Amino acid sequence: AREAAKKARDLTRRKSALDSSSLPGKLADCQERDPSKAEIFIVEGDSAGGCFSGDTKIALVDGRNISFKQLVEEHNAGKRNFCYTIMHDGSIGVEEIKYPRITKQNAEVIKITLDNNEEIICTPDHKFMVRNGTYKNAKDLSKTDSLMPFKNNKIDAIEAIKNYNHKILKIEKLDEKMNVYDIEVPNTHNFALATGVFVHNSAKMGRDRKYQAILPLKGKILNVEKARLHKVMDNDEIITLVTAIGTNIAQEFNLQKLRYHKLILMTDADVDGSHIQCLLLTFLYRFMTPLIEQGHVYVAMPPLYKVKKGKTEFYVYKEEELFKKIKEIGKDNVNIQRYKGLGEMNPDQLWETTMDPSKRMLKQIRIEDAVIADEMFTLLMGDQVEPRRKFIQDHAKEVKNLDL
Repeated sequence: AREAAKKARDLTRRKSALDSSSLPGKLADCQERDPSKAEIFIVEGDSAGGCFSGDTKIALVDGRNISFKQLVEEHNAGKRNFCYTIMHDGSIGVEEIKYPRITKQNAEVIKITLDNNEEIICTPDHKFMVRNGTYKNAKDLSKTDSLMPFKNNKIDAIEAIKNYNHKILKIEKLDEKMNVYDIEVPNTHNFALATGVFVHNSAKMGRDRKYQAILPLKGKILNVEKARLHKVMDNDEIITLVTAIGTNIAQEFNLQKLRYHKLILMTDADVDGSHIQCLLLTFLYRFMTPLIEQGHVYVAMPPLYKVKKGKTEFYVYKEEELFKKIKEIGKDNVNIQRYKGLGEMNPDQLWETTMDPSKRMLKQIRIEDAVIADEMFTLLMGDQVEPRRKFIQDHAKEVKNLDL
């Protein structure tokens, strides 16, 4: 208990909550310094903080091929650099490179060898652009995939896209771990590597960097309902979360140091995503209760389906809404895409459906009755199995799916 209290004090004694040098490396912070105007998306999965080895080279518009390490050095010296990118209409365009940085330390990496014998070292979850404009994780690429090709300049790149494909020769998992880098590319979120292919910029996730921050959490955090304080303070993901929020926890909690007035939990629309959401809410309720009491905690509501019929397409957020829409437009020639993960949406779709304040749906977490809430967290997240099983049996509902 004394060790846990010391760790909690150490967190509050770090530099100013608004000093980015004290923040977690995988936090993609926003520019806004007024907490009342800032929001943070706490995202399932570490893919938002991928990407490439520091020696990987990017093709620049000025004709140079420079590494991520060099790019960071030039950025810190005040130099602006520009890269090639595939625009929304499929043409080659130019965008300024934003915020080159280390996104993960000591990361697991793989080596991809292309059919031009060029090698790329990256994290397994970084996305590569294929010829049809979609993206695939590096680890999921196969020899049958045609990658979006690139040559030395804009003219060559246009010619390459018309007449050439890149294929994968082999993918190898490396024993070595290393620091990996990424950049942000506004508007299109992809850029060309000097090795001859276009890759996805996953760090941005379609956010508005002015006031939206993103914190990716790896896997499932500790279930704090079953753990003592010293175990909680030893959990890396919880420490990362607490440091990013800025308020510290438990007896050391200080609401005045809150860095974002909106904490938005954004997880996949599947069983694992729901479990991660429950674990996060349990932690916030037990150790940062004022955040919920003051209305700062929200849950993002990503769409469950994308429905397309002819040239008409729309997103659906609830099962019953889907059934209603299908009855309205008819079953014939309807294409329904089920979104199980945030990674299945491109940045534009994620912004349009889940992050754009003018269109998104957020669920605010409230405590209507503290006693009931306390009992429910103990029942559903505690270590007593039988009461939880009985609760599930008593409240389970049979869901009948409409025959589509």
